[in-house]
Amino acid sequence: MDEQSLLKLSLIVSFSGLLLLILISDNIEIKSYRIKDINEKLLEKEIKIKGVITRTTETPGLFIFDIQDNTGTITAIAFKESSLNLTKNQEIEIQGKVKKYKDKLEIVIDEIKE
Repeated sequence: MDEQSLLKLSLIVSFSGLLLLILISDNIEIKSYRIKDINEKLLEKEIKIKGVITRTTETPGLFIFDIQDNTGTITAIAFKESSLNLTKNQEIEIQGKVKKYKDKLEIVIDEIKE
């Protein structure tokens, strides 16, 4: 094979691989968990939970929520990128990464669905 053919073949394979990765990443579903099932094995993993807001706190750079389902309560953190109109007793679904802060697990929110 000459260099031109190898170059064309490598470009086709590269673009095909990128397209496949894009299609796969759009279809990956993030797993939902009950709060009691969140543990240190899930650190740095993306998860989804549904629950009710039991406490809200606003700081200069963060929104801090306690979210409760019928199995437990966990703290969730949202960085202030836009204003949020979430209130106590509101049911929400959040998606985010499990982190550890001061020996407690919490979720750093990537997405909120009301």
